[in-house]
Amino acid sequence: MREPMDRRQWLLQALGWSLLPALPLAARAQASAALAQTGQPRFIAAWQVGTQQHIGQLAWSQAGPSAEPQLLALHALEVPTRAHALLQEASGAVLSVARRPGDWLVRWHPGREPQWLWIEPDRVFNGHLLASADGRHIYTTETDLADSQGLIGVRDAVSLEKVAEWRTGGMDPHQLLLDSDASLVVANGGIPTQAETGRRKLRLDHMDSSMVRLAPRSRGELLGQWKLDDPRLSLRHLAWGAQLRPGHGRRWLGVALQAEHDNAQAKRQAPVLAVFDGESLRTVAAPQALAGYGGDIAFTGDAFAVSCPRVDRVAFFGSARPGAPIAWQAEHALPMAYALAAVPGAGQADDPRVWVGGGQQAIALDAAGHDSRIAPARVGAIQLDNHWLRAG
Repeated sequence: MREPMDRRQWLLQALGWSLLPALPLAARAQASAALAQTGQPRFIAAWQVGTQQHIGQLAWSQAGPSAEPQLLALHALEVPTRAHALLQEASGAVLSVARRPGDWLVRWHPGREPQWLWIEPDRVFNGHLLASADGRHIYTTETDLADSQGLIGVRDAVSLEKVAEWRTGGMDPHQLLLDSDASLVVANGGIPTQAETGRRKLRLDHMDSSMVRLAPRSRGELLGQWKLDDPRLSLRHLAWGAQLRPGHGRRWLGVALQAEHDNAQAKRQAPVLAVFDGESLRTVAAPQALAGYGGDIAFTGDAFAVSCPRVDRVAFFGSARPGAPIAWQAEHALPMAYALAAVPGAGQADDPRVWVGGGQQAIALDAAGHDSRIAPARVGAIQLDNHWLRAG
């Protein structure tokens, strides 16, 4: 992890950067006009240009019918280190948190002064955050540096200051989601780390990855814990899927995996998806090697999409019929496929259901993983991070 800049110096610089648009005024006006004409979407994203890290708003813009679409940065805020997850609030403000092991959290509305928060010296952020069901709190996944155990930081939604902490029953908690009953589902990645070694992975033979359910109403009480048979599979990213059967209350939960095997062949062949049906957690096989690395996960309305940047693919897993097990369905090639944004609403069969950010292009795919009617957009100098969101 990059050493934190002197925080007073960083905040003074950030005050200036936050008020500067990513494009000159004329270019932003041109891009906005093009967007109004074409109806193309905008995204909340984290990205890198050269050595600088940013969060902000990207526009899928096409200057004319014959022009090549491109991603344009309409608004950008430079951040101290690499960002990871993002959250857009109803006000239009964006919350983002540093990639693990991180020390900053920021709320930013373009054109306004950002609200920075730096984590306590004995804690680090693990890259994900979530609003509580009642909107009063922001949950952040964290690690206690004293014992390497995972925490949920419960923060006041206005001040971002911590008001409580809940143990996650494991190490390295990563993404978290709300269930329909307002309980929290958390993926404990299970990878031992130490503050002095940053992101270096230690003692992988002691990995202890799990998925847990916590009860916010009873101060984070552990309601359940589930593990895979293979202890070298780290549970990382989560997405809710469809109901198991029509009228059935439980939903599929998809979990993107990252393999940490010592044996290179075992790692290359390792699965990238696990699914939870409310009772058991199991992996889903693929007919080809996907390098054991799921970068992001989204649900298209018909299938789970998992980005696999190490093999330049997006893998799709779905059910042949309602109630049938989740299984391999299809794939789509895209160099350095990373960020996924799902739009599972109704529409024409070839309407985009998932937007995928790659190394050179961003593409729109339908629910089954086929190209939609939207032309690919050139990414240019922007290097996207794992996640992005459709802007509201």
